[in-house]
Amino acid sequence: MPATANIRMYNQNNLGDCFLIRFTSGEEEAYLLIDFGSYEGTNAKREKEIAEDIMKTIGNKKLTIVLTHQHKDHLSGFLTAGDILKGKNKPERELWLSYLDSETSKEGNIIRSATEKYWKKNAKTEPLLKKNFGHVPKVKNMINQKKGFDLFSEGQTGGAAITKLLEIAGKKPRFLTPGDAFLMPGISKGVKVYVLGPPFDNKQLTKMNPGKDEAVIGLNAMAELANMDLSGSLMLDALNSLDTQTPFEESDFPFNRRFFDTDPANPIKAAYEDPDNDWRKIEHDWLSEIGRLSLYMDKLTNNTSLVLAFELVESKRVLLFVGDAQIGNWQSWFNIKFKKTAVTGEDLLKRTVLYKAGHHSSHNATLKQGLELMNEKELVIMIPVNEKVSTKFGFAMLKPEMLRGYHRKSKGRVLRADTIEQDGSKFQLDFPFATRADLKDRLTIHQPNNTDPYLWMELTVKDED
Repeated sequence: MPATANIRMYNQNNLGDCFLIRFTSGEEEAYLLIDFGSYEGTNAKREKEIAEDIMKTIGNKKLTIVLTHQHKDHLSGFLTAGDILKGKNKPERELWLSYLDSETSKEGNIIRSATEKYWKKNAKTEPLLKKNFGHVPKVKNMINQKKGFDLFSEGQTGGAAITKLLEIAGKKPRFLTPGDAFLMPGISKGVKVYVLGPPFDNKQLTKMNPGKDEAVIGLNAMAELANMDLSGSLMLDALNSLDTQTPFEESDFPFNRRFFDTDPANPIKAAYEDPDNDWRKIEHDWLSEIGRLSLYMDKLTNNTSLVLAFELVESKRVLLFVGDAQIGNWQSWFNIKFKKTAVTGEDLLKRTVLYKAGHHSSHNATLKQGLELMNEKELVIMIPVNEKVSTKFGFAMLKPEMLRGYHRKSKGRVLRADTIEQDGSKFQLDFPFATRADLKDRLTIHQPNNTDPYLWMELTVKDED
């Protein structure tokens, strides 16, 4: 029986993912919600509007909820609007999580332990930084930047959202493992689900950035995390050892005073203090330690993303949802072996007609080799992004070369959440050669009124041509 997929990308009017997919095959239908979150914590009103629209769409039918990874721009909505998603009369809910979220996962426990240590150190480090260096603009800015990172610890948003999701589902989640392949629940034949990531291999799990020739090998997860843990401990020790009774300047830290030369005639000192040599100074290098661990842990969490490919069985068309998977996650798909089928990860990439852009189009979340394999004739790329929010926080998103690559590969069929015009009539074109004419009969825009930003755009993919 031919199947149809309606892929709805909700517009949080913020930075974050929220996709509702409706699969139909004959009289059968199934609803799947992949992630629901916003980067900024002031988006509760919008998230409730989205949750209400989801419930209006699915009624009292079963909803399968997928959480790709534990970052707030993928899960905050489950906290603010989770009670709405519960529905009335206890409709059936199912929760899918990555194997890394299971208490029995060795790899997951390594990451969980590391992040918990990080947050405990962070709870001690931040007050000391504010107390001793809160007046220093660079330190203040770094502290503000750190607040953007939100990882798996139970004391953070991720842990609270998982608790809420378990409450919504009302039963044990289904933990998905790379290599799993099964029919979409509720659709007896027409749609198949393939689990691609996250990887088991520590090297791939910790490889976040693309290498020039894609042959760069990442460090072992445990060794890298141990180094990061040591780095955080040294920073905390240095802050604790400050002599707060003696006046000091920010530029003194973290150097011991006995190494300071106060002789104004010293030529080395004069050269060091020459304004023309400011670029060579290292006074502020210690600041990098404050953000380095946060950045690493943030990217590592992205690379734990649950990656799913949905195949419309008759036409073999594939919808690919990668969360925020980084490079190592992508590379693992080429070696994966699925249960009871000869299908390969490379085969699924070749048949991909809908790609949910990884990490809002960041440069390290789409492997060139993977993108080049996708179905050029039919490919549509959906990007849940808000450029204003991403720019505000200095994220490496929406780089021109990435967007040009997307437009080149998809022949301009790129749908960004933040580029639709206010009246919902047409899209801003990122590049002159972009065209979306062939999407006219397959794309729907829902705008409840003429003043608010549109609520969602929905793309239809069918088994039939």
